[in-house]
Amino acid sequence: MRSRSRAPLAALSLALAVVCPGPTPAADPSPGLPPGERWLEHFRRDLLPFWNLPDAFGSPRGSFPTWRCDDGRLPDPARPCAELRDLPPWMAEGLGRQYVRMVSRQTYFYGVAFHLSGDKAMLELARDGVNFIRAHALDREGSAVTWLKDGRPAGPAVLERTAQDEAYALVGLAMYYDLTRDPQVLRDIVRLKEHVFREYWDEGWGMLRWVVRDSSGAGEEKRQELVAQLDQLNAYLLLVTPLLPEPQRTAWKADLLRLARLLRGQFFAPEQHMYYGTLGTPGSETVEGRHNDFGHSAKALWMTERIALLTGDGELLHFARYEAGQLLRRALLPDGTWASRPAPGGGLDAGKEWWIFAELDELCATLSLSNPVFAPILEKTYAFWLAHMPDPVGHEVFGWVGANGQPGPGPKIHLWKSGYHSAEHALVAYLTTKALRQEPAALYFAFEGEPGAYRPYYFEGEVLRVEPLPARGAGDRPVVKVTFGDLK
Repeated sequence: MRSRSRAPLAALSLALAVVCPGPTPAADPSPGLPPGERWLEHFRRDLLPFWNLPDAFGSPRGSFPTWRCDDGRLPDPARPCAELRDLPPWMAEGLGRQYVRMVSRQTYFYGVAFHLSGDKAMLELARDGVNFIRAHALDREGSAVTWLKDGRPAGPAVLERTAQDEAYALVGLAMYYDLTRDPQVLRDIVRLKEHVFREYWDEGWGMLRWVVRDSSGAGEEKRQELVAQLDQLNAYLLLVTPLLPEPQRTAWKADLLRLARLLRGQFFAPEQHMYYGTLGTPGSETVEGRHNDFGHSAKALWMTERIALLTGDGELLHFARYEAGQLLRRALLPDGTWASRPAPGGGLDAGKEWWIFAELDELCATLSLSNPVFAPILEKTYAFWLAHMPDPVGHEVFGWVGANGQPGPGPKIHLWKSGYHSAEHALVAYLTTKALRQEPAALYFAFEGEPGAYRPYYFEGEVLRVEPLPARGAGDRPVVKVTFGDLK
C-alpha cells in the first residue's frame, strides 16, 4: 500500500479518528460540506428524471422493468440500444428476465422520493410496486420468486432461490411499511422473513445458507456467503425491527445481533480489517475472492454499528466504529476519493463503482455523527460524487467511473443496478449533513401516529414537529411532515 505521508488533510484527520475514537469537540465540523438541501436538489435533478418516466412505470404500473436504455427508453429487441449490446455473460444471461429484486429496488426508490419530497405521486408508484410484488412474486410457501418471464413466475424452485434474492424482494416493502405502517405489507414481510430463518438456517454452519438445494449439480448448496446473512440486515431487518410491537421487536433484535455477531465471528478478517465475501472455496481469502471489496465490508460495518447502537451492545459498537475507521483509512486514496477494493500486489483499485462509493460515504457520514473528525473526508468524496457520478444527459448515476472522472461502458440499470443505492446515498447524505450542521431535517410519512412512531431511517432522532398536510397519499393516506433534530 502507498505511504500516507502525502495524503490530504482528510486522511490525517481520519488517522486521528482511529487513534482517538471518542467524540471530538468541533465548532464547525463540516464547513466544506454542501448544505443538506444540495442532496434534495441532487435527488430531484440528477436521479428522479430517469425514474419519473412512463417507460419506467411498467405495464401494469408497478411491474417495473429490469432493463432500460441509458436515456430511459424501454429497449427494442429488434434494434437494441448500444449499451445493451455485447454485455458480459453475467449480464447477458438476465436479458428477457424481470428480476423481483429489481422491482423491489425501484419500489424503494419511489419510497425515498416521497420520503424526501412529500410528493404523493411517488408514494403511489411505491404502492404500485408493492402491490405487484405481493400479487405476482410472493408464493404460498412464504417465499419470493427470483425472476418473472412475461409477467409470470419463472424460476428457480423455492429452495433453490438464494437467501440474498429473498432478502432483496423485501427492500421496497420495508421502505413502504416505514412510510405507511400498512399491516398487510408487514404480514408479508414477516412471512418471508420467517421462511428464510426457518428454511435457510443451518445449525451446523451457524449461518444462513446461500441456497438450500441445487438441482443443477454446481454445488451451490455448499456455498457459505456473506451476503446471505448481510443482506437480510440492510434489505429489511434493520429498518423494520424498531417499528414492531413487543414482543416481536425484542425477538427481531435478537436476530439482528445473531447475524451481526456471526458476520464478525465467521467472516471478519482482523488482519485485513475487512470481511471475506465467501468461505471455504479456492481463493476466497485472497484479494481476488468473491465480494472481497470495500463495499461489502463497509456495509457490514455500517449495519453492525447501527445494530449495536439499537440494541445497546457497547462492545460490538466499539468494534464496529474502530474497524470502520480502519477500513475507511485503507480505502481512502491520496486524492481524497474512495478506492473500490484491494488490488493484487498490495495496491488499490482506484476505479469508482457506484454502490461501493455510496456504501463508503454512508459509513463515513454515520461515523461523523459520533466523531466529527470524519466529516472533512466527505468534502472531497461528495464533491467527486456530485461532479462525476451523475449522467448529465440521461440522469441517474453511472455504474462505474474511472479515477479521472470519466464514465466507463455498460448500462446504467441492469439485473443488479437500479435506483436503490443512489437513492439511499442521497437520503443518508441529507440526514447526516443536516445533523452535522446542527440543522433540523424534514421527512414525509403517510400515516398519523405519536411522535415516537417516526424514525429518520436507520438513525435515532428527536421529533421536533409533526405537521399534517392537506395532501393525501396512496390509498388516500394522510401525509405528515416530520421534522427531526439531534440525529445519532
